[in-house]
Parts: sequence; structure tokens; C-alpha cells
Amino acid sequence: MMTAPHIHARYRTVPATMLLGSMGRSLERIKAEDELIDADLGRVIGKSADRIAAYRGGRDMSALGFVLACKEWDGRFANDTLALVGMSLRPLDGAAAITAERDCLPAVASAVASLAAALADGRIDDLELAGMTAELDAAAVALDALRERARGRRLSLISG
Repeated sequence: MMTAPHIHARYRTVPATMLLGSMGRSLERIKAEDELIDADLGRVIGKSADRIAAYRGGRDMSALGFVLACKEWDGRFANDTLALVGMSLRPLDGAAAITAERDCLPAVASAVASLAAALADGRIDDLELAGMTAELDAAAVALDALRERARGRRLSLISG
């Protein structure tokens, strides 16, 4: 019997091993792309090279380690894992907040136009979705900046 794909997080259980494996693969990819060693990764999240090797192998990571990795590598580290539970990570960009009012409407309008064109046949296929990723991301950044401004708070991670 085949199991259902892990796509609708509200209705599916995502195994911890899948989440940990995803984080490990992300660390592995960052290590390769940035030509780092485990000690380099460890300096970022405050862990030893041995511990990083364990994380890359799918071992459990502390919440602080996860947040520090998110701070350093943002979506490169977290988004594959967060996608398993229907979420994504985008940094709150101060510059985006300043220009959000001016840029929000054009960004959202561009995304809506791309969506409308893709939906002309009633569905959005993978190629169409890939082609509109930049517009969707720009709209998301603009809307997130406005949402954050509406909340009236800024959060900062302080380490020391």
C-alpha cells in the first residue's frame, strides 16, 4: 500500500525523521555550496564539528541552533523543512518596510497578472508556477513588510 504524499500539513502527520532529515540535507547542501567544513557550520550555530556532523546525519537540533541557522542562512536552511508543514521563512527586511507602501501595489498586481494568465486554462502547472516565482516572492515580501509594520514591532536575535 502506498502512503499519501506529505503535502497538506493540516491533514497529514509529518514524521520527525523526515523533518530532521530535511534539516540535515539543508546543512549538507549549504556546506557544499559555500565550501565550508563542519567547524565553520558549528561556529554559526554554536556547536562542535562532531555535533554538526550528527545534525547532517539527521540527529535532533536544539531550537536555538535552528534559529541561529535560520538567521545565518534564512530560507536556504529552513524552507525545505518548513515546507513539509506548510510554512516558509522570509527575512523581515528593513529596506522592504521603507519601500513597502510604494512597491506593494505593483508587486501584488504583477503577481495577480501572472496568476490570471496561468489560470487561463483553470490550473497552474509546475512550469507556470516556476515562471512566476519572482513575482510571487516580490508580492510576499511587500505584503509581509506591511504586515510587520501593522504589528508595530521589530524582533531581533541578540547573541552574546
